Amino acid sequence: MSPIKIYQNTSAFLITLLIWAYFLLGSTVIFLFGHIPAYLFSKNHARAFQNLNHINMKNFFALTRFLIPRTKFKIPNEIRQINSSVVVCNHLSYLDPILLTSIFKRHCTIVKSTFFQVPFFSWLLKNSCYMPSESGESMGQKMVENLENIKEHLAAGGNFFVFPEGTRSRDGRLAPFNKGVFSIARYCNAPLKMVYIKDTNKLFQPGTFLFNTRENIEIEVELIGALTPNYKSDNFSISAVADEARNIFEQRIAGNRKQSMSSGKTENGEPFLSSMP
Repeated sequence: MSPIKIYQNTSAFLITLLIWAYFLLGSTVIFLFGHIPAYLFSKNHARAFQNLNHINMKNFFALTRFLIPRTKFKIPNEIRQINSSVVVCNHLSYLDPILLTSIFKRHCTIVKSTFFQVPFFSWLLKNSCYMPSESGESMGQKMVENLENIKEHLAAGGNFFVFPEGTRSRDGRLAPFNKGVFSIARYCNAPLKMVYIKDTNKLFQPGTFLFNTRENIEIEVELIGALTPNYKSDNFSISAVADEARNIFEQRIAGNRKQSMSSGKTENGEPFLSSMP
């Protein structure tokens, strides 16, 4: 291995360690000196916890920008101004929910149910008004409580961001949408905002440990559509709304694919011809 390659790999490894060290240590400090006092003295636990989570993730990405200056973030004001909406997003990387938390001060989301069984972390999630991804039959009443909390959260100006694919895409293509997301929107009588996330998978690729510190990357968060369904209509269909939302993403991805092909590269930034069998 050449000295340059060794330097690049070592640099990427150290930068990755610093970023994740902040994630762990920063979260611990905010937990001890932020979340616990907020729980004891704040009248609105969810709002206080969401704000602390927002500040923590803003600091995370500020550090990422500083340590990886080749990566730029393009987040227009219209994204930051979204409120009282169910924000439907595509899913490319573990960074996606962290990024959205850094954007929206008032937010809640769906988290894997297994995390609600982790000591301390489950306490943080519940008090942040986050919702488990799955609920057993014994949690029927708890599910209603979660939905009522989200409905109240949206009415107060907060956002509920979701990834209806349920898992990260490895190739940029959309997985089938979980229609439960749209059932929640109907229950809360909330508008839907389609938000397209681009290139977070280039900065932190699925299946890897290291951040990509070498390439010039521009991460974009774009509002690509909005739906205000008439939930009370006799003709309302959750499946139809889910299909319409998915079609908006498909059109955006198709446009991105054409742009990549015209530049001679795939969506992952690789030469187009080399990606063909």
